[in-house]
Amino acid sequence: MASADASYSPKVQKRTLKGHLQPVLCISHPGDHAKYSSITDAHLQHHPSLLLSGSEDGTARLWDLRTRKTAYCIVAPVIENEPNDVTAVAFHPSIIEDRQCSDESGDTTKPASRLDCMVYASSGTNVYGYDLRTPSGPIIKTPHLDLSSSFQCLDEINQLSFSFPKRNKDGVRNYQLAAVDDCGEVHIPSECIPQSIVPQQSPISSKHTVLHHAEPGSHTIASSAVFRPRVNGMYVASGGTDCMVKLFDVTKPKRATSSIHIKPAESENTTQLCNPPFIHSLQWSPSGRLLAAGVGDGSCVILRGEGNRLVEIGRLGYDEGGHGSAVAAVCFPGFGSSALTTNPTNSVEAEDRLLISAGNDSKILFWDLGGNMVDGDALDPLRYLGGCSDVNEQAKKKDNELQDTTEAMKSATISPKKSKSKNKKKGKTNNQHTAASSDDDLFMNDLLPSPPKVLFQIPHHHKPNWITCSRASSDALPSSVFVADTTNDLSIYSLPTS
Repeated sequence: MASADASYSPKVQKRTLKGHLQPVLCISHPGDHAKYSSITDAHLQHHPSLLLSGSEDGTARLWDLRTRKTAYCIVAPVIENEPNDVTAVAFHPSIIEDRQCSDESGDTTKPASRLDCMVYASSGTNVYGYDLRTPSGPIIKTPHLDLSSSFQCLDEINQLSFSFPKRNKDGVRNYQLAAVDDCGEVHIPSECIPQSIVPQQSPISSKHTVLHHAEPGSHTIASSAVFRPRVNGMYVASGGTDCMVKLFDVTKPKRATSSIHIKPAESENTTQLCNPPFIHSLQWSPSGRLLAAGVGDGSCVILRGEGNRLVEIGRLGYDEGGHGSAVAAVCFPGFGSSALTTNPTNSVEAEDRLLISAGNDSKILFWDLGGNMVDGDALDPLRYLGGCSDVNEQAKKKDNELQDTTEAMKSATISPKKSKSKNKKKGKTNNQHTAASSDDDLFMNDLLPSPPKVLFQIPHHHKPNWITCSRASSDALPSSVFVADTTNDLSIYSLPTS
């Protein structure tokens, strides 16, 4: 089994959040959407000091990461004959609408709404919204919104996922919220998120889109569904226990535009032979080009989005230094967004190479997907990860050597004139010559030393349920990975700032 990159061994600091009485099932950070936006986006206003968690104890907790204490405890409503676990949580994307309105005091500069102060939680088949501007106290028992009738979920919800902003005809940024459930369905009400919050308001959407990841009655669980960022249309990727990853156009929901069947990994790890490749977790890369899937056979499958299609381009398995057990969660952290100062319009593309995975083998792996798998403007993660200044210089030197090698290989190729003469003697056609040239290009790409690899790993000692990340916003809030596992506590792993 390959080992992690020995040249990078950061000193990771671990902290713990204590408060839940039963295992934590899900977590969300306000910056989950921030990594998909340009760092020059003036509308982006995320709150890096907050974290939201949901637990089997029937509560969701809002944490202040500066004090590592609970700011608010949200108690999910108890409904007869339904589980009370909080299985999914989400912050409303933290973007302030750029339209203005007048309030009673005549202030025309106040935003029309601050939906970024809303948090959402699911319990059983129900979805609730809570306005943090008007809490009733440190313990919140009554939701401001009951969205259950809008979603119409028939089984337990596994994930809540927000879309990316689309402007309507009035120029207002609108969002949609999706809920994926154990029936194998993804429910997307058209207008369940109101533009202003009225206590006890329970909007009922007249339009309700259902994406069928699996056929009704197939007993397939849809475990994850995520909106694709940075595209003109509105696409959702879904995965489940049918070992399928599907891509849907929300405007044409009857059939998936693309379906990929994930086959069992071929590995020397014999312990994985009996584990089917169920899809446990999905996440898009910051550019929206790549989709990572955490798979039950211990591998991470990387797919590329090409219009309305998905194409499998790589697999990170045991033989590549990966997990020895099922991958429970994957995350593109977007750690470098605040650090990239050159060509900021391409900052999101630059971070496609860094992926974090958490497996049931109790390991958290930091992957460099490599230049062979990730094209475009993606940077070596060692360029912006903290605590690796020496490695940073090595990475720059390696890039220069890589460029010199590429140029040398290009200059060493057979000239067209000589190649033509040789082809004529052997009776090759122009098409055959083109194919041979393509083979040469592939051979040259194979020689470039940038395959996927594990940069380093963190032993966690418990099976994870969920992971999310936040990029550095200050010395007190460094780049961090948040882990929910089978214990009652939340773990925070912070990377060095320099």
